[in-house]
Order: sequence, then structure tokens, then C-alpha cells
Amino acid sequence: MKPIIVVTSTRTVQREDVEIRHYPFIDIVPIQFDQSCLKPHYDWLIFTSVNAIKIFEPYLASIRVNHIAVIGSKTKKMAEKLNITVDTMPESFTQEGLIDEFKDKLYNQSVLIPCSKLARDKLTTQLSEWSNQVQRLHIYEPVTNTENVNKVHELIKNNEVTHVTFSSSSAVSSYFDKHKEINDAVTVYAIGEITQRKLNTYHQPSKIASEYTLEGMINTILKEVEL
Repeated sequence: MKPIIVVTSTRTVQREDVEIRHYPFIDIVPIQFDQSCLKPHYDWLIFTSVNAIKIFEPYLASIRVNHIAVIGSKTKKMAEKLNITVDTMPESFTQEGLIDEFKDKLYNQSVLIPCSKLARDKLTTQLSEWSNQVQRLHIYEPVTNTENVNKVHELIKNNEVTHVTFSSSSAVSSYFDKHKEINDAVTVYAIGEITQRKLNTYHQPSKIASEYTLEGMINTILKEVEL
């Protein structure tokens, strides 16, 4: 029997070896901003998500940048799809991974970080402490898709799914701010440590895959059910 996996991220995958139920918990809503706030030149431009690079891409022509960094293989693939050259991507797909990459290398630079209104500010704070001039620009915000959240709650309650995957802290909050724990009959997976920490705040047990991607979670689930 194939595992029945709920994918709650905006992005999903097509697979024959599992049954995917795609219910995005978050709608991405672009935020309008005054383009005059952009400087004509930055030393570094950092994209922390696929959504950031997709939404900011039309504004790239209005600025000059020396280098571009991305977090995550999917963000890099989106950059390549848009013919954007990436100079740096940390091995760990987190803000902490990029901080480690830049340690003792990045100071007195101008840095632009277009990102979600709810993105963590750890990267901005650390780069600023290293005497960089960091401009954090909110270009979108995640909004809960209540209909999908309630639908997944019903699937869980009726034992119609075996696994639920979470790909962001925002998706975790979208579900658990409305509903309580997910029962033991369903295994919960987090895409990485940050998302798992968010699940922990709701006292929800979860697992993470060694590869911090949606495919990584699905591959790990398959190995788990084959044991």
C-alpha cells in the first residue's frame, strides 16, 4: 500500500510511488513597495526562498549587484531557470548555513535581502553586526489558506492520510493555531530543523529527513514504510 502523503507547501511533486494530496497551507501575497527605496548598486543580493526570487526578479533590471547568494537548491534552480547567476549557496539550506559561509569574509558590504514579511531576521542581524549595510525588503507575506487547513484536519480525523509534511514555520502555525495536535496514526515530517523547532512549540512530535527538501522527506517516508 502506498503511503498517502499530505504536502502543505505551495510547491509539490509528481510521483508514482506515493499518493500525494496537495493542500498548500499558505497563499503567497506580494507586497507593493516603493522602488525608490532601492539603491542603484549592492555588493550582495541574497535570496532566501523560491518565492523571493520569483517575486523580485522583475526588479533586477533596476539595480546592479556584484554577487548573488541563495539559500536552498530549489532557490538555485529557480535562479538558473531565470538566467540569474548564483555565486554562493551554503551546503546547509538555512540562514545559519549562509552565516557560516560568510563568516570572516563579508564585512563593510552593501547587502539587499528581499524576503517574506515573516522571515526570521537572524541573517540580517548577523550581517549588520559584521558592519555590513543590510537592507531587508519585505516583498511578500504568507497568508493562511483556511479552507485547505480545515480539509487536511478532516483527512487526519478520518484516518485518510498516513503522513503530513511541513515545509515552513508559517505552514506549521497555520495549522496548529487553529487545530491541536495531529494524532499518532499520522507521522509528521518537517523539512528541516527550523520547521521542527516550530512544531516543538506546539508539542507536536515530528521527524526530519537528512536532505532538507520535499523530495528528501518523501524519499525518507518511502524507506520508512518499506522497512
